[in-house]
Amino acid sequence: MVFVDIPEPAVFKTGVLDSVANRLREEPVRCVPLFIWIAYMYIVFFSDGILPGANALVLEQRTWEEVRDLSINFFLVSPLLHLPFSPVVHPMLEGVFNLLLAWALMFSGFFSDEREEKPNLLSIYPSVVGMQFLTSAVLLPYLVLRTPEKRNIDIIHKEDISNSIGRTIGEWKPLGAVLGSVGIISTGWALSARSEFGNLSERLATFLDLLSIDRVGSSFIVDLVIFALFQGWLIDDDFQRRRGEGNLVPYVGKFFPFFGLALYLILRPSLPENQEAGR
Repeated sequence: MVFVDIPEPAVFKTGVLDSVANRLREEPVRCVPLFIWIAYMYIVFFSDGILPGANALVLEQRTWEEVRDLSINFFLVSPLLHLPFSPVVHPMLEGVFNLLLAWALMFSGFFSDEREEKPNLLSIYPSVVGMQFLTSAVLLPYLVLRTPEKRNIDIIHKEDISNSIGRTIGEWKPLGAVLGSVGIISTGWALSARSEFGNLSERLATFLDLLSIDRVGSSFIVDLVIFALFQGWLIDDDFQRRRGEGNLVPYVGKFFPFFGLALYLILRPSLPENQEAGR
């Protein structure tokens, strides 16, 4: 008689799902970014007729050309330097695009949210990088999956941040000023650059015409709204671990879109250095 071992089916590991479910039970407010993320993924990438233009599955050539041209003009370096390969793009679309990416980069100021004693299910480092490409499609899951800061936590030092690059970037004091300046330049570019697009009313009219047929541009507007709604979700925990006092600084960061977050990163207390670690 020959005995054949029949392998048992692998048990589905539910650890991550259980962790997500536990977070939703402990903080039901996390359902808000979760539901918005589900709606966002469907509307922006897969729907027809809700946003203008073709969905992502169509692989429309003009969409990829537009993404390519905007990427070449990232942070307006190429057009400002008059580089010969810099494509001509509607200045308002360029302005919105670059302001949005600067906004996404501001979340690197929250790298202290990732520490050895406070790991997140979805790490903040790839999340901030991913936001440069997929914006809200990455931000919203991070807000759902992150580990909350403990109340009455011990004092946090710069050296507690788990990644040295994250420590350098996240605690770089000029971060808010630099990215806020990118936002100011992007706004000015949208309003006055490329004189061939006419005065403000003319360029606004052509921009609205563009948005009426353009999935990429209209999705940027959706991203701006989502960023404005959720830019303050990390501020309370961040301010707590810095032993901040008073409510004015986090209030500005939570309720004034983009520039409020930039100002928060400028005015918030710095994490102290661990003097014992340096000995």
